[in-house]
Amino acid sequence: MRRTKRSKSKIIVGILSSIVLALTIGYSFLSLNLRISGLAHIGAVWNIHFDNIQINPDSVSLSVGDSEPEIDENNDCKINYKVTLTPGDFYEFTFDIVNDGTIDGMIQNMITRIEEDATSTFPSYIDYNVSYSDDVVLETNQQLLSGTTETLKVKVEFKNEENVPQSETLDLSYESNYVKKTNAGTKVKHPEPLYNVLQDEANSGSSLAIQYTGQHHDSFTEEPSKNIYHWYGSNNTNGTMITNKNNVIFANHCWQMLRTTDTGGVKLIYNGEVENSQCLDTRGNHVGYSSRGSQYLASNYWYGTDYSYNTSTHKFSLAGTTEQTTWSDSTYEGLIGKYTCKSSIETGTCDTIYWVYSKYNSSSANVIPLDSNSNYSQFGISGFNSSMWSMAYLGYMYGTAYSAPTMTGTDNQNFTTTQTLFSSISFNTSYKYSKTINNTGSGYELVNPILGSDIPEDTYAGYYTFRSDTTTSGTDPYYVLGLHYGSNYYSLQLSSTNDLSSFYIMVGDSISDKLDGTYELTGTTVSISPMDWYTNYANYKNKYTCGDASTTICANPRYIQSTSKYDYAYLNAAEKIMIGKTRNGVTLTDTALVRKDELVKNSSNYSDYKYTCNSDNATCTEATLRIIDSFTTLGYKYAPNRYYGTGVTWDGTNYTLVNPIEIENYNNLNNISTHHYTCVDYGLKTCSTAAYIYYTGGLGIDYIALSDGVLTIAKAIESMITKNINSSLIKRGVEAWYKHYLYDNYDQYIEDTIFCNNRTITRYGGWDENGGMTNVQILFNAYETSNALSCTNLTDQFCVSNSNAPLTYKVGLMTSSEMLLLNNIIIRKKEKDYWLASPYTIYSGSHYARGKYVDNYGSVSDVDINKEYGVRPAISLIPGIMYTDGDGSKEHPYIIKTN
Repeated sequence: MRRTKRSKSKIIVGILSSIVLALTIGYSFLSLNLRISGLAHIGAVWNIHFDNIQINPDSVSLSVGDSEPEIDENNDCKINYKVTLTPGDFYEFTFDIVNDGTIDGMIQNMITRIEEDATSTFPSYIDYNVSYSDDVVLETNQQLLSGTTETLKVKVEFKNEENVPQSETLDLSYESNYVKKTNAGTKVKHPEPLYNVLQDEANSGSSLAIQYTGQHHDSFTEEPSKNIYHWYGSNNTNGTMITNKNNVIFANHCWQMLRTTDTGGVKLIYNGEVENSQCLDTRGNHVGYSSRGSQYLASNYWYGTDYSYNTSTHKFSLAGTTEQTTWSDSTYEGLIGKYTCKSSIETGTCDTIYWVYSKYNSSSANVIPLDSNSNYSQFGISGFNSSMWSMAYLGYMYGTAYSAPTMTGTDNQNFTTTQTLFSSISFNTSYKYSKTINNTGSGYELVNPILGSDIPEDTYAGYYTFRSDTTTSGTDPYYVLGLHYGSNYYSLQLSSTNDLSSFYIMVGDSISDKLDGTYELTGTTVSISPMDWYTNYANYKNKYTCGDASTTICANPRYIQSTSKYDYAYLNAAEKIMIGKTRNGVTLTDTALVRKDELVKNSSNYSDYKYTCNSDNATCTEATLRIIDSFTTLGYKYAPNRYYGTGVTWDGTNYTLVNPIEIENYNNLNNISTHHYTCVDYGLKTCSTAAYIYYTGGLGIDYIALSDGVLTIAKAIESMITKNINSSLIKRGVEAWYKHYLYDNYDQYIEDTIFCNNRTITRYGGWDENGGMTNVQILFNAYETSNALSCTNLTDQFCVSNSNAPLTYKVGLMTSSEMLLLNNIIIRKKEKDYWLASPYTIYSGSHYARGKYVDNYGSVSDVDINKEYGVRPAISLIPGIMYTDGDGSKEHPYIIKTN
């Protein structure tokens, strides 16, 4: 386009620079239409004028006869110009309004003229707009203080529509009239950088925000260029004040501003949907995730890549690209990440829509339901990962999820078996009962039966019944022994061949070996009735029995170890076990062949015996050899025979332990600190699956199973926490949320910030194969109460730009370090628990992977990684992002400019 010389405006600017227009402050009304020539040294100076016209280089070129904008020779606050436009053209320029006087002014009115005719309307195909250069609307009474300048923008555009003229020539002028500022004058609400809110607060000395001075790097592609500022609550009063200064509305959602980034961006955490342009804590529930589960999908349902929600009917429906299919082994992969109402109609609606996140089986999917009952401050709930049984699941993304099972360190060998005498069964007061029963030869008959309602509840013992309100004879009556939990009773069921005497049991004080393969009950022998046992069962502990009413000689006598009202535990007193004080390999030496009842009754006599094959043999196999830890009242506690190595080798099929040793003192497994490797199966030095032991302080031995040639725990750890192949459950959910709400319309306002999933190990404990104590747990960076913002590992720096830790969208979670920077529970508190991105530990003795979260009191705590807690996505607004209104309170949040 061409640019026309601005000769007249230059002349006027020159004149204005050499002439001072003065008006004494005593005038009650000042207007630009009142012009005074010459010098006036009395009172204040009034001087408001237009200056510095700049034409947008993308504007249409002027035609012959058109004219560029010029300041009117008779009015310093009027611009004249003429332009010819055709459909699709626009013409735009900016100019300054300068107050070079000493008197504050304000806008009285604005006048646009077409060929000297004042007008407020244009042809429908012409768009005409005058605003401040940052698109803030011009309004009357807006002030222009002494010594300040405002820049205005004028744009006239010919819309490209049908049935419009081929061209339009517009002879235009624009005029602003200013008067002396009064109390009605208002400040122009220009957009301001959101970054400045925290910067100004920190520099004001208010003690509510401070500058961060530690290590940091917020961008993967840019070097730090700005200071980081963050809110800081030194006490709960200040914390409460901050919660009324950090509220932001962006993308039609409420957020809390927590800190700035070192690129000049601002980090926000999700705080729910907007209600009435406010972000109050009294907001109701809204759409969000619910508890995950599985759904049967093996029907011809419709699926969509997105969904819509009707706020009036509270119904969901599919959106995006839709398809109808049936979940199966061959179709499920294409349905992961999609939504379904479980409807066979494409336009079907539902109260709950399901987001599919993984396969459950050939007919069902693992899903997260969405409904309208999510707490206002979070977008539903989710586990960080769906499992906690591997270190891998601490990752926002992760590699191979090596499982973390437990194998036996020590175990109990109990010799006992339980014999049930009586069963519990329900009774009813409407049944017929009798104290006496006759054997008719073909069955039984109640004598003078009465209703149960006529029997006091605690006196049912000793009655017979057929458990019927009409039947008084039959083959299978019940004999009641006593009350059991209200309407239940312990009882015996008789039969035509077993009367009450069949349930008696003979006991004796001891047994004697008859040397013919049988034993005889000796000492005082007593035949005990069922009622006697029920009443006096404690008297028969440590007795012997052959198990029936009359037998006193048997091959397998029972030693009664414990008793209750309805059963007893016993061992076979005839069985013997070989034990040895020493061994030669797997052969027991200095042995004793002992009856099992003798061993448990007089275990102190055998405390020197340490080995057994758990049989009457003195020669074991590597797998059957047991090291006795101690004897118990029921048997003995032992450790299985295992070998432990400093490492393993691999021949393509099997692992072989390096430098194998045996460890027999299982009360202290410290020797494993240098011999962490073993075979899972007992007694082996070569095996197809090797185990790396990392913890022995719990009920068993916690280990990682190595396979397929992996030789070291370091390689297994690397595979779990540095190979970012699989997305965590919460990552998939957060990114699905971002895609639905932010990606299409707001992604351009969000910077690609690093979201740190800091898996730096600060203490290896038993995971260190070179001296790692197996009673010490592994700790990650977040175990420390650290508020450092550094993120050392490349594979922990999650962002869209990092191919080693790739995000699909520019969204993640806050870290424990960021939340600790706030220094106050009130700022973090949301009455609901919510997840952070920080790994914590593999919990001692239970090998649960645990991560960090904020509890409902605002404290940063740790929890099992598969627990379902709140999801509060985090984003970072781009450097220079502006807000147009608000003071950060919940009633008047900062409104982010997005146009």
